Amino acid sequence: MLELKQIYSGIVKNASLKLADSGCLALSGPSGSGKTTLLNVIAGNRPYYGEVFYQGASIDNIAPWKRGFRYLNQRLYLFPHLSVDGNLALAQYAAGKKRDKAERQKLLAEFGIERLASRKPCFISGGEQQRAALARSLIGNPKLLLLDEPFSNLDNELKARLWSKIVKIKKIIPVILVSHDTNEISALADALVYMKDGELKDAVKENQKNNRTPLIAAS
Repeated sequence: MLELKQIYSGIVKNASLKLADSGCLALSGPSGSGKTTLLNVIAGNRPYYGEVFYQGASIDNIAPWKRGFRYLNQRLYLFPHLSVDGNLALAQYAAGKKRDKAERQKLLAEFGIERLASRKPCFISGGEQQRAALARSLIGNPKLLLLDEPFSNLDNELKARLWSKIVKIKKIIPVILVSHDTNEISALADALVYMKDGELKDAVKENQKNNRTPLIAAS
């Protein structure tokens, strides 16, 4: 379980929440309300005041690459000098796993891009890059998946395909999704939190209103 206690960072003020060991929590709210900042706090990418716990233990002094969380946004950050397979192989190594080509091929096949394994990112489409980036984020078996509007620039058909993957993934590992898309939230989220002016707003009320599982508690 992930728990945040009284987090302050940039615009984020006094953010506290608990996340279950599976399911998808959606963070919604106006631009500039602190959603991305909060994800980066969880990932360990920016300084903060307060406490972050995982499975009951503090991870405040744990480096981002050792937390076991994967962060994915619109920028993707695929290494341009590596092939798609090379990107996944590097992610396996970074996660302390054996570089298992069969495992990489299997995952790429699940995303329908196994034929692109030897190509570099600049030689595949934006949607294919998106699938490659999501596959790379999963190859190391992350403890938590942080998604910051990664599908916002994709067409509806590809969105639906990737949403179906997230529905399966969230049964195994918890997902925190930042999204403004009400259809995406409806399709993926088990709980919903609104952020405004850096604060988490009316989480319990919003869960009840939308008949969502009370996956989180927030203040």
